[in-house]
Formats: sequence, C-alpha cells, structure tokens
Amino acid sequence: MVSRRLLDLFLELARIDGLPGKEDAVAKRVFAFLSSLGLPAQMDGAAAAALSSTSNVVCRVGGGGELLLLAHMDTQRYTSSTVPAVTADRVSADGRNPLGADARAGMAAILYSLERAVHTNLPLKPFTLAFTTKGRHNMAGAKHLVLPDTVRCGFVFDAPLDPGAYTVSSHGVAQFSADVLGRAADAAVEPEKGVCAVSIAARALAALKFGRHDAETTSNIGTIAGGSGPGTVPLAAMVRGQVRASVAESAGPVLDRIKAEFEAAAAAAGGAAAFKWSWEFAPYSHPAGAAVRLTADEAMLGAGLAPAPVPAPYGSEANALNARGVAAVSVGTGVKNPQSNGEYLLLDHLSKTADIAWQLIKK
Repeated sequence: MVSRRLLDLFLELARIDGLPGKEDAVAKRVFAFLSSLGLPAQMDGAAAAALSSTSNVVCRVGGGGELLLLAHMDTQRYTSSTVPAVTADRVSADGRNPLGADARAGMAAILYSLERAVHTNLPLKPFTLAFTTKGRHNMAGAKHLVLPDTVRCGFVFDAPLDPGAYTVSSHGVAQFSADVLGRAADAAVEPEKGVCAVSIAARALAALKFGRHDAETTSNIGTIAGGSGPGTVPLAAMVRGQVRASVAESAGPVLDRIKAEFEAAAAAAGGAAAFKWSWEFAPYSHPAGAAVRLTADEAMLGAGLAPAPVPAPYGSEANALNARGVAAVSVGTGVKNPQSNGEYLLLDHLSKTADIAWQLIKK
C-alpha cells in the first residue's frame, strides 16, 4: 500500500514544468523542501557550464559520505497541464500529455525517504543527494556536478526497469564529425577548376561499412550537408554520425577506419578532411563483487526485492558518473511508457522505489 504522503509528493513534483535546461521551478521546490527539513541544500554553481537556467541542487547529509543518490529534474515535455488519473493500483497520464514520472518518481522516492528519517529522528548514513539539470538532454548537469571528494558509489533513480532491477553495464556513444573542404567553382563555366566536397564525402562513405560490426558495436551516419546551390561546385560538406560500443576499445578501430577513408578520399581529389570524435557518454561495466553491486543488492534485499542486475537499455547519468570515477548504476523505478501520453506508474512500484532509497540511506 503506497503512503498517501509519498503519492502526494510525487503528484506535486510531476506537475511542475521543467524542460531540459529550464528546471528553475523544480530546483526551487527541491531546495525549499530540503531547507525545510533543516538540511544543507546548495546550488552547485554548474548552470553556466551546463548551459542551463539552473544549477544542480546538492545536499550533503552528514558531510557527504561515500554514497550518492541522484535523480534528474527535467522532463522531455511539459507536464503542468496533465490531469493524472489515480486508480486502485496506478497513476496514469491523461492521454494528452505525459505524466512526468520520468524522473519525478525517483525524486519523490528519495525526498520522501529523507523526510521520513528526519521526522522520526532515525539515524542516517553520511551521503550526498543530487538533483540535476538536463538529465534527459545531454547529461550536462551530471557531467558538471560538484561532488564531495568522498563519493565513491552512485545510484541514479531513473531506469525504466521494475524496482529490484538495476544496471550493471551500458554501451557508450562516440559522436564523430567529418568536415570536407574542396574548391568552389562555377559549375557551368569552369567546373574543372572545382573540387567537389560532396563527391569526396560520397566516395568515403561508399568505401565504409555502417550498421552492426559485431554483437556489441554499431555505427551510423546521421546527417550529411554541403554545397550552396546547383550551379556551384560544392566547397564544403559536413558529415555527422556515431559509433556505439559496450567496450571503449571496440570503438577505436571503427573510428580510425572512418577517419582514414575520409582523409584518403580527400587527398585523392585534391581536397582536405578534418575528422573529430568524442564520447557523448562512455560505456561502463561493473563485475560481480564490485562494491556498488554489493550495496545495490543489499538495498534491494532490504526492500524485500530480488536483486536483478541487467545491462542498461540505454545511456543514463550513470554513464556520466562512471566516466568521472564514481562507480554508478541506474535503479529501476517502474515507470512505464516514459515521456509518452500513455505514461503510467504502479503505486506499488513507487512505494518499492522509496523503500530502496530508504535502505540505501539508513544506518
């Protein structure tokens, strides 16, 4: 049976608009909530670095400790006009707008557990809370999150998994760009003086294989642009794509091959190519026996759940935290059809998510 206070807190948070990078109202509500409990809530000053209207909200309980509980504040779409339907077993969107359960369910679970502890004077471990900006966009809040040096393990309340399940690995995404420079010329009067940048890009792409390279590595071209008009030999062409890999080392050979083909095609035609790539988010994997997995298993068992470590269905802020040296996993919150007009959350899943948060923070 879900606590009425927990459900009310979720409904309150869910109806606050907070698009990625515009979560001011959400941040103010969370800050006020933590301050009302007498806790040292702070804005971490990451707004400028994250290109957001608000910084992350950070609260160090007992000095911060080794554990981090995190949920992002943003939703992909507006939620303030949603009229949730609460039935005996679930809370659902209204069919016209999303519910906002992703990730306000995780926020509510964390805040409810903390409020419960403070109001009943129950002892807590030292730990850190973080509510981040732009989690649904590019993880900029988590990438620039200001954390205590003591934090070692992170638990992101965000995964579209049932409570009890948590992620132990995730692929990474390497974004790449290939910018080709040719030589412009009048295509009618002196086409032989031109070097067609679009043709160079086409030759390079034709020589490459995209799609699945092995069971864990794929590549794709997302966009191609170039030229200024049908009467001019194109001066420039721009190609953008990505490589996904579950192991960082697997991305390197694929990226190297793409770079080599663009450079070879450009050199053969008398043009030039500039190739760049970077991780949008890097892959991670936690083996059996890792401290973060042992802590997660203990929390799940304490909440009466069977621990279910699984590969992540997609990237999350856990990727950003792992890349920073904080061993992190995403915890299932049970949100179904996230961000859609058919989004819903079972009340039992909301209650179980709060139980997990409680197990993580209690002594």
